[in-house]
Amino acid sequence: MRTSYPMLKMMLLNFLSKHDEVTGYDFLKYAKEKGMPASPGTVYPQLSDLLDKKMIEQRIVGRKKMYSLTPEGKYFVKELRKNTDALKLMMRKIGIVMREKNPSMPHDVKRVVKNLLYVLHDLSSKDFKNKPSLKKSLKLIVEAEEILRRFSNGE
Repeated sequence: MRTSYPMLKMMLLNFLSKHDEVTGYDFLKYAKEKGMPASPGTVYPQLSDLLDKKMIEQRIVGRKKMYSLTPEGKYFVKELRKNTDALKLMMRKIGIVMREKNPSMPHDVKRVVKNLLYVLHDLSSKDFKNKPSLKKSLKLIVEAEEILRRFSNGE
C-alpha cells in the first residue's frame, strides 16, 4: 500500500495540465523551484498511483518515462479548478491564508477549512471513472464556499 500525499498529487496534476509530457525528474526540478520538499521516493509512487487510477498515462521514450494527462485527468483538473478558484477568492476575501496560522479565525471557519483538506485528500484517492463520486466531492467544496461566503457577509 502506497502512502498518499494529496497535495503532491494535486501539484503533479496541475503541473501535467500545463505541459504536454513530462518526466518525473521534470516535476522534481519544478517542486524544488517552488520550495516543496519532494524526492523520487515520494513522487514516483504518486505517479504510479495516478497511473493506476487512469488519471495519467505513461509513454517510454528511450530510457525516459514520459507522463501526460488522460481525458479523465484533464476533466478532473478542469472541474477542480472551477471550484477551487472560487474557494480561494472567498478565503482571500475573509483573510484566510493557508500557510499562516490565524488565531482569530472563528472555529466554524477552521472546521470548514479542515473539512476541505479532507475532501481534497478524498478526491486524490478516488477512482474517477465514477463521475458521481467526483460530483459529490465537488459539491462538498461548493457547500464549504457557501459557508465561507455567509461568514464573510456577517450572517
